[in-house]
Amino acid sequence: LFSLSASFLFSQDPPPLPSGLGGSSEPPALPSGLGGLPKANSQFEEETENDIWELHGFVETRVGLRLKDAPSLSDATLAEARLQLKFEEEVGAALLEGSFDFLYDNEATRRDFDWEKGNGWFDARTLSLEFQASDNVDVKLGRQIATWGVGDLLFINDLFPKDWNAFFLGRDVEYLKAPQDSARFSIYNDFADLDIVYSPRFEPDRFIDGNRLVYWDDAVGSLTRGPSPLSVQLPGDTFNSDELHLRASRMLGRYESAFYGYWGYWKSPAGADTVTGDSIFPALNVFGASLRGPLGEGILSAEIGFYESDDDPDGSNPFVRNSETRLLLGYEQELGNELTGSLQYYLERTRDYSAAMTSADRNRDLITLRLRKQLWRQTLTLNGFVFYSPSQEDHYTRLSASWKASDEWRWDVGANLFGGARNSFFGQFGRNDNVYLSARRLF
Repeated sequence: LFSLSASFLFSQDPPPLPSGLGGSSEPPALPSGLGGLPKANSQFEEETENDIWELHGFVETRVGLRLKDAPSLSDATLAEARLQLKFEEEVGAALLEGSFDFLYDNEATRRDFDWEKGNGWFDARTLSLEFQASDNVDVKLGRQIATWGVGDLLFINDLFPKDWNAFFLGRDVEYLKAPQDSARFSIYNDFADLDIVYSPRFEPDRFIDGNRLVYWDDAVGSLTRGPSPLSVQLPGDTFNSDELHLRASRMLGRYESAFYGYWGYWKSPAGADTVTGDSIFPALNVFGASLRGPLGEGILSAEIGFYESDDDPDGSNPFVRNSETRLLLGYEQELGNELTGSLQYYLERTRDYSAAMTSADRNRDLITLRLRKQLWRQTLTLNGFVFYSPSQEDHYTRLSASWKASDEWRWDVGANLFGGARNSFFGQFGRNDNVYLSARRLF
C-alpha cells in the first residue's frame, strides 16, 4: 500500500511524497514628436499611463543531473526554461493579483496539459481578487497559495496542497506550495483572529507518481521501474468533495497561539480501492494547535495535530490509512555572525495500531537540523537542511547556495541526497539523488 503524507514526508507507509520575486520597470518614454501634446490632453495622457498594467517577474533556466542510474528515467532530472509573470492592480476598492508560469522542458511537452496538476507548459499560480467586506472582515477569492503552522519544512495543520516533485527535483522552495481555488475570509476582533478557507473542490498534493522520480511501490514490493503513473480516484466533483480549513489565532503574552480545524481528505493517496486497485483519498478530519514565541536567546515552536481517518474510525480497515497523532517541537537561534541554526523533533504515532494490521512501525520520529550562513554582505546564502529518522534509520539532505550577483541576477546551486533501506521513507528515493544549477533574471 503506497501513500503520500500531506503533512510532509513522514508517514509510516513509504509514499510518493516529501513561496515571488520581482522588480519593476518604468513605462517607456514617448517617441520623439509625441511629447508636446497640448495641455488639454495632459490629464488624458496621465490616466492612460495609469491604466497600463505593469508586469514583473523573472526568467530562469534550471538544469539537474541524477547521480545514480534509474531504470527508464533520464539522467537529467531538470532541463527547463521558465518565465513567470506577476501583476497587482487595484480594481475599484479591490486588489487583483495574478502570477503565471510558462514552462518549457521535455517533460512538460510530453505530458498532457493539466493546470490543476501542474502538468504541461502553463501553471496558474495565483489569480485572486481581495477586498474588505467590512471594517473587520477581509475576503480573498480565486486561485491562491496559503500556508500556516509553525514547522520548518514540516507540516501538521497545514493541509493545503504541496508539490513534492518540485521539492525533490531541486526547484525553488517556493514551488513546494501548490495553488488551490478557494475563498478565504479573515475576521478580526479583540479576542482572536479567525481565518476560514473554503475550497469547493478537493485539491490533492502534486504527489510523486513515477514520471520523474523512482519510489517504493508497496503493491509489487519493489522500486518502480521507469515512468508508471499512479492510478488514482479523486473523491468527487465540485461541491461534492469540498474542503474547509479553520484557524483561530491570538497572542498569549509574547507567544503566538493558534487552533486549527480541517474537514476534507488525505492530501496524498492514503488507501486503495479493493475492486479497481486504484489509490484513493479517504476522508480526513484534523484538529490541532500551535504555539510560537521567544525562549532564552531563540524562538520556540510547538505544534500538535490529531488526524481522524473518517472512513476508518476504528482503524480496522487495512486498505485505509489509520488515524494518527502528530507532534512537532522546534527551536531556532542565532549561533554567530550571520549564522542561524534550528532543530526540530517530529513524531507521528499510529492510533489503533493492533487493529490496523500493519507491519510498519507504530511510531515514526524525525529529527531535522538546519544551518544557514550569509556572506559577502548578505549576497551569498548557504543552506544545509538534514532530515534523519531514528526509527527507520534513513535520511534526506538538502544543500543549497544562492548568490545574488546583482539586483537582477541570482544564481543557485544545490543537491538532494537520500539514504536508507530501499523500502524506508527516504531510502526509497535513493535513485533520485541529484544536483542542480539555475540562473534567474528578475525584471
